[in-house]
Amino acid sequence: MHAFRQDLRYAARLLSKQPGVTSIAVLTLALGIGANTAIFSAVDTVLLRPLPYQDPDRLVMVWEKRPSEGVLDNVVAPADFIDWAKLQSSFEAMAAQTTGAADLTGRGEPVRLVAGTVSPAFFSLLRVQPMLGRTFRDDEATVGHHRVVILGHRLWQSRFGGDAAVVGRTIMLNGFPFEVAGVLPATFEFPDSTIDLWTPLALFGTAQAQPRASHFLNVYARLKAGVTIEQARADMDRIGRQLQQQYPDTNRNHGAHVVALRDQLSQPVETGLLLLFGAVAFVLLIACVNVANLLLAQAAARRREMAVRAALGAGRQRLVAQTLTESLMLSVAGGVAGLFIARWGIELIRLLAPQDLPVLGVEKLGLDPRVLGFALGLSLITGLVFGVLPAWHLANQNVNDSLKDGGRSPAGIRRGLRVALVVSEIALASLLLVGAGLTLRSFQTLLHADGGFDPQGKLTVFVALPGSRYEGDVRVNAAFDEIERRFAAIPAVKAVGATGHLPLSGDDSRTGVAIEGREPTPDVPTRAHPRAITTDYFRAMGITVVEGRHFTSADTAAAPLVVIVNETMARRYWPERSPIGKRLRTLGRQEWREVVGVVRDVKHWGLDRRVNPEMYLPQRQMVYSALYFILSTDQDPVALTASVREQLRAVDPDLPLSKIATMAEVASRSVASRRAGMTLLGIFGVLALGLAAAGIYGVMAHLVALRTAEIGVRMTLGARPGDVMRLVLREGTVQAVAGLTIGLGAAVLLMRGFRTMLYEVSPADPVTLLVTAMILLATALAACIVPAYRAMRVDPVQALRS
Repeated sequence: MHAFRQDLRYAARLLSKQPGVTSIAVLTLALGIGANTAIFSAVDTVLLRPLPYQDPDRLVMVWEKRPSEGVLDNVVAPADFIDWAKLQSSFEAMAAQTTGAADLTGRGEPVRLVAGTVSPAFFSLLRVQPMLGRTFRDDEATVGHHRVVILGHRLWQSRFGGDAAVVGRTIMLNGFPFEVAGVLPATFEFPDSTIDLWTPLALFGTAQAQPRASHFLNVYARLKAGVTIEQARADMDRIGRQLQQQYPDTNRNHGAHVVALRDQLSQPVETGLLLLFGAVAFVLLIACVNVANLLLAQAAARRREMAVRAALGAGRQRLVAQTLTESLMLSVAGGVAGLFIARWGIELIRLLAPQDLPVLGVEKLGLDPRVLGFALGLSLITGLVFGVLPAWHLANQNVNDSLKDGGRSPAGIRRGLRVALVVSEIALASLLLVGAGLTLRSFQTLLHADGGFDPQGKLTVFVALPGSRYEGDVRVNAAFDEIERRFAAIPAVKAVGATGHLPLSGDDSRTGVAIEGREPTPDVPTRAHPRAITTDYFRAMGITVVEGRHFTSADTAAAPLVVIVNETMARRYWPERSPIGKRLRTLGRQEWREVVGVVRDVKHWGLDRRVNPEMYLPQRQMVYSALYFILSTDQDPVALTASVREQLRAVDPDLPLSKIATMAEVASRSVASRRAGMTLLGIFGVLALGLAAAGIYGVMAHLVALRTAEIGVRMTLGARPGDVMRLVLREGTVQAVAGLTIGLGAAVLLMRGFRTMLYEVSPADPVTLLVTAMILLATALAACIVPAYRAMRVDPVQALRS
């Protein structure tokens, strides 16, 4: 410990005497350690930390699986959920959840809230206790007893002022009175952070049996003690086979798939986070190479010092300890400075993270003790990584040669080593730049993907009519007709249409269909995604009818039932012939619908997702009580917001205006995850490029200094300044080409493992590889120019004298 304290004091004095070198090293390390710490905070929160529930390893999700379609995570039909809960033997409890909307009125300005609708076992399954009041009772899953509500903590604070007496009071939701049963604690977390309040899922006491062909429920369960996921899957497979036999029309080739809740939540972001974590690791490696090169350059000036120490009796271990202490002090200083960069990086991650990302804890990212411990450990490891080579060379030098003037062999060894480090630095930088370039190319390709509609000049508004005031199809359609008429009367509005499912929103529904004249087969299910639309929806959205006709005002409930299908559905169910005039019906209904038109495919789940068979039905023949209105204009669509609000109030002052967004914003949100990954990879790529340029410059400058005498001899023998400059630039180019050859080859192989993150771009995309090579070669040459210029201006006389 006495020797260690001596080493610390000596290292502190040495570093303080060379503030320039110390500052450069600390800043370089701070960038690498800070970036790694910021990404680790996200990896730790999303992938490593246990879920914020009691016994989280026993929590699972149960999906409907359809192996013949390659689907393992389909949402569940209510009737199937009821049977699962009744027949299963692997779970302590099962609970269903879905998301809806609730209009809160009677307390100031009406507001649209997001409601989580859950079966009563939901909160007890998660082991969540309310802060105030109670959770739902079993009898509240019955119609007539279901009008109770549990408030989220955020809503309780913002709308009810944190009043504890709100429990037991009545509030108006969708025009109906609901009793406040409880308030959730601020610590409660759920993947859908937009949910404001919770209501019971009333599956019992309905006039009709729960549907088995309509799927919209997420199912959660808690494993019994000692039951494994594999046992639960076998149990649910048994139930799936039983339901297939009982209900062959709706459950053919259906089953249940059990997956750990942790895996379900991490799966959408795991690949991207691991890619980013690997990227920042490369940034840190480049930083280590830079600092190692810097210390090797400094070691040249300390050869005689270390030789004297060795001559006076200092052992090799003692010399290594002294040098590593200096490296560790540098790395710890870099780690401390890196915490400031990490804090900024965490804020950037929060800013870039999509709002609808289904993960827990993103808003709580920070420098907690685990992250600080990671930063400290990484700092120590980094110090050892970049300090080993300088320490080894100083400790293993020949004492006699070092004490002699002009001893050149150690310098030559360092020269070869430093060139190798530069080559590795360029290789690492090219890896990062290829990853960033492929991501950018993929994102650009995605942005130019045809969504099937024109997103420009479109304002979208969501309007939901509460059943308490709008009972029956006639009143609903009359209200929507009036709203559409008023919206169309707004100046600058060219067309107005409405749909129950907005493109690129992710909202969806699916149903089985029967095609007239087409025999259903067990292995090829016949399904489609229905969309209720108003007459001018296609015109407002800029969706092209490629065959047949639009809907008209004559397509009412009293008229023959009609349907328009998309191109994918037409190709799949009427191959090589026109579907116009053909008929279909939805499962569970006896009425046939005639196909009157075919429209272009429209992307629904995302620009990078495949198009499903979709069928459009007139709103008057398939009545929805909640629609997205689309207003088309040649002006800025945002400027219509005030007029839209005014016209909606004129129809019903208690109807809240919600989900106002332009279609361009909706499209932008659909690619938010890709944009975030591209931005972070781009930042790391630029950082790697800057560090590589600094490293190349430092090495070339030092190598030129070591060769001053040689350059003097060359110029004395007749070499011109231009020849000397070309010599230096040639050496830098050779190093860059060697590094690029290694890095580009490794990048192609590495990115094959992340092929799923690319959209219509090959990991060996020639444009990306060529641009990366050109950027790095230009950077390397630019970094060599200053040392080369210095070399060509060497005074031969002064060089030979020195």
